[in-house]
Amino acid sequence: MIKVVGIGAGGKTLTLAAIEALREAEIVIGYSKYVEMVKEYLNPNAVVIESEVHEIEKRVLASLEFKDKRVVVLSSGDPMVYGMGSRMYNLDVEVIPGVTAALLASSVAKVPLDDFVTISLSTYSRSLEEIRRKIETSIVAGFTIVLYNVNPRVRRDSAKMVEEVLKEMARDWEFYLVRYAWKENQSVTRGKVAKLNINNVDMDSILIVKKW
Repeated sequence: MIKVVGIGAGGKTLTLAAIEALREAEIVIGYSKYVEMVKEYLNPNAVVIESEVHEIEKRVLASLEFKDKRVVVLSSGDPMVYGMGSRMYNLDVEVIPGVTAALLASSVAKVPLDDFVTISLSTYSRSLEEIRRKIETSIVAGFTIVLYNVNPRVRRDSAKMVEEVLKEMARDWEFYLVRYAWKENQSVTRGKVAKLNINNVDMDSILIVKKW
């Protein structure tokens, strides 16, 4: 049986269901950073198969190879929100939900997420134009926007695009840049969108934009 397990940000954000699945697993598959986050909960006899962050297909194939055992595939946050569940939903798996980064960040910044949307800036499975259209539509509708996968160093085009759109259409809104939510070195930077510097955002951050 394959379980795709959301681990939140590790530590206290792990759910009881996630901990139970980790302790029962015979095979644990995941990005090496995520394995490190949950190692204290693993069965000492479990076989651990680590991979690099971009080796998504490798993790999927490994889980299928051992599907007759108790297999756990690790996913940060919630598997069904830009996680491994999005890659494995059409397979015979059980999904164990986790606390997604949007919720962790909003709790740290104390920003209510009533009527909100999440948008990923990754162009892995969507075009830059599609991302732009989603952001513009969300602004017009007045949704609180939670932006994932903002990476000015690797995805320069999408990062600069979102900065331009936000400053053009939502410059009087508030932004909240939450880094390392629910980890020891967490921090929050806030201000008007007009003052936002997208270069201060990275893959360890969540960017929330809200019209109060």
